[in-house]
Amino acid sequence: MKKKIIIIILLIIVLISGCLIFYYLNQPSVTLNKKTIPLNQETRLDEIILVKKGELVDNKKINTKKLGQTKITVQVLDFIKRKHTYEFKIDIIDTEKPIINYQKEIKIEAGTKTDLLKNVTASDNSKEEIKVTVDGKYDLNKAGEYKIYYIAKDASGNEAKEEAKLTVTAKSNSANIVTKNFTTSKGFKGVTKGGVTYIDGILVVNKTYSLPSNYGNGLTSTTLNAFNKMKTAASKEGLNIYISSGFRSYTRQNSIYNNYVKQDGKAKADTYSARPGHSEHQTGLAYDVNTISPAFDNTKEAKWLANNCYKYGFILRYPKGKDNETGYMYESWHFRYVGEDLATKLYNNGDWITLETYFGITSAY
Repeated sequence: MKKKIIIIILLIIVLISGCLIFYYLNQPSVTLNKKTIPLNQETRLDEIILVKKGELVDNKKINTKKLGQTKITVQVLDFIKRKHTYEFKIDIIDTEKPIINYQKEIKIEAGTKTDLLKNVTASDNSKEEIKVTVDGKYDLNKAGEYKIYYIAKDASGNEAKEEAKLTVTAKSNSANIVTKNFTTSKGFKGVTKGGVTYIDGILVVNKTYSLPSNYGNGLTSTTLNAFNKMKTAASKEGLNIYISSGFRSYTRQNSIYNNYVKQDGKAKADTYSARPGHSEHQTGLAYDVNTISPAFDNTKEAKWLANNCYKYGFILRYPKGKDNETGYMYESWHFRYVGEDLATKLYNNGDWITLETYFGITSAY
């Protein structure tokens, strides 16, 4: 009898031992296969955690919006659905270089006090404030063409470097600057000085009125600020508006215009492209948005802009059916800053009035 009891006890011990061994041999194995994750990269637990003989309780997203070391908690079920908790530390790193917003071509007159960093900004995925510096061999007092470089580095050491063309023109002789005063057919006072024309305080550029070849060095801060306000308002309506073409120098416009002439002939090119010195893009007050083609005409963005841009000081410069006044075909994508007061007048409850008709001026070569 005792022998049977001993055998039974031994069998029970063996059985229990076998169960314990089986249990421990089948415990979950959880390892970390990635110790770093790029900043703002959407990542789930199963992308960096390797689980064997177990099941993740929650395949949740990892917070990658903050640089530095972060702790993650992993919960795994074993084969009997018992929950096990593990903790790991990972590093969120920044591998992207900043994005520099700048003008690729800058033109100034020799001796002119110029801030080459004006309107130059940089953004980074880390959301930190990025400082931009300018480098290169150039002389603002000596006429010539120079290569300059805009450089921006974030706190993680990622560096962006962009090249721009700086053209310094010979200093003009102020004694040769002629001032011409005139009155338009609508009674507005105009003045042309140094080749730049203002009517009632508004800079005017069209086929009749031109700009000197050295005028302009980028979109004005007033124009950019107003555009950003308008862009924010549009985004709240679910619309995406962005500048496709902003400031264009005399040299750049000359190249664009001549290419169109080669393609379509001068007569046709003059209906949709300005000759160098006659482009509103050189004023720093005008820009094209989104798709620069008739394909933009019927988009929600085009319709919203046509009915709201005046609230931010912009006008639809070349309205539909007004090419006999402006000298150019309808462009739903081209806008010009004139200030809210004048823009509201020209909006005319949706029936746009052109600058030419309002001031009583022509637009013809």
